[in-house]
Amino acid sequence: MKYLKKFKLFEAVIIPDKIKEVRKLLSFDDLVEYGVVNGFDVVEYNEFFETLSDNNKKTAPPKGAIPFFALFNPLRKKAMFVVNAPTDIVRRIPNFKEIVDDIIGHERIHGEQNIRRKELTFDLPNPTERKKYFSNSDEIMAFAWSIANGLAKKNSTIQGAFQDLNNNKWGREEHFNLWNSIKDVCDDKIIKKYRKYIYLYLNKMIKPDSESNIISNKYSKKSTSELKSLLRHFVNNEEYEKASTIRDEINQRK
Repeated sequence: MKYLKKFKLFEAVIIPDKIKEVRKLLSFDDLVEYGVVNGFDVVEYNEFFETLSDNNKKTAPPKGAIPFFALFNPLRKKAMFVVNAPTDIVRRIPNFKEIVDDIIGHERIHGEQNIRRKELTFDLPNPTERKKYFSNSDEIMAFAWSIANGLAKKNSTIQGAFQDLNNNKWGREEHFNLWNSIKDVCDDKIIKKYRKYIYLYLNKMIKPDSESNIISNKYSKKSTSELKSLLRHFVNNEEYEKASTIRDEINQRK
């Protein structure tokens, strides 16, 4: 959103490249082919573990602990999807392809972060140190994308997305569970950073012409300059639901 840029709130959000559509994933071989088409590696756990340094082996997810996970390998400059379960899991999970797409989108953000910094180190974060892990600046942006991506699938307005986020409950959707995990361990300063990035991503994902045309009368009667001032105020004070309504009104006047 152009009005946010001059506020210099944060680093510009990274939008991951879209996944190319292919046929359904019914086997491990299908998943490997899907990775080839879309530029990411697919490996089984043992192959992943053998590539790690002794230090990274200490913090790697244990074999069989979680069925699959992914990481960005800056040495190969691409994401790696690791299957940590019997390979028939590909066909046993109905929405497996959607899960893969979401995970790879997250890792592609890390890939662009590495390109921007021109770093080629390969040190795995330690997810067991949850506060440190979720407070990492790279993870804040990537997890904010994951949460916004989940919200955008279920909501047609930014205001509705934030209402959904604020009222979330455990077990409904994975992005809600992720958000609760973050809130459980992070302080208010980090939570505010997440909410700002979620807002910036939702501005990219939910287009103005798909949002509600119902604008509060108290905003519609104000001048455009007054609305811009209000927008700045609401964004700086974390009132994102109100900010999205102001943004709608400004866009309708263009």
